[in-house]
Amino acid sequence: MKRKIAKILPLFCWFTLGFTPIVAYGQLSVSPLTIQRQAESGQARGVITISNNSNKPYRARVSLSPFTYNRGGLQILKNSPNDLTPYLTFSPRELVITPGQQRSIRFNARLLPSSPRGEYRAMFSVEELEDNSSNSGANAGNQISIAVNIAVTIYVINGDFVPKLGVEKAFYDGNKKQIILLVNNTGEATTRAKTEWNLSQDGKIVNSGKVEETTIIAKGERYIQISYPPQGKTLTPGNYQLSGKLYCNAKKAETLPFNVNFTVSPTDIKK
Repeated sequence: MKRKIAKILPLFCWFTLGFTPIVAYGQLSVSPLTIQRQAESGQARGVITISNNSNKPYRARVSLSPFTYNRGGLQILKNSPNDLTPYLTFSPRELVITPGQQRSIRFNARLLPSSPRGEYRAMFSVEELEDNSSNSGANAGNQISIAVNIAVTIYVINGDFVPKLGVEKAFYDGNKKQIILLVNNTGEATTRAKTEWNLSQDGKIVNSGKVEETTIIAKGERYIQISYPPQGKTLTPGNYQLSGKLYCNAKKAETLPFNVNFTVSPTDIKK
């Protein structure tokens, strides 16, 4: 059997009580894309719904992998102390969704009594299986292509933990033309934060904006990236002040004000 594996394309939203995001990728939609559960007696359950909005059957396979977020973004791991996959069962593992229909995949996380307290994570990848048996060639009848379309992230918290965000610093990346805000999460629960920011120089606001939700992993750090300058604006060397608020989506919504200084050099402008 010959397999061709495409690059993973993860899409993420936040799952909270009363809000279930649905995101479409091509003719496929999945809901929710991020699930966070509090373990009760060591167990947590959930349902992922996959809908086929196309006019042809969708054949899929589901797999698991550990993951984290580093400063720059998502990182797929081979192993992790926070790996949920050994404790996670789900069914079905392969499914066919007829046109216009949807299927549900149920999962159950069952931690051991000896499992350390903390957050456990797994990426739930939905892979489309394409039958290439109609292709010409001696081995055409055994060919299957695998393309990963959607990745759902699952978080199970074993214990009563919450995120705790802090802003470390800001700096300007001249190569990427971005203002970078470094945020840490010293808590033992992952969160997502929206950012509202103001850029000031010499006490005057020169620009403002928003950054949509950014995942900040438990006990980790993350860069919040602000593309700058926008079209029609200029950036001159000098000292700047970045202020604003982080809106943390956790058990209890929290707001974290920040105010940090950074310098833009002439070299940064020329990059």
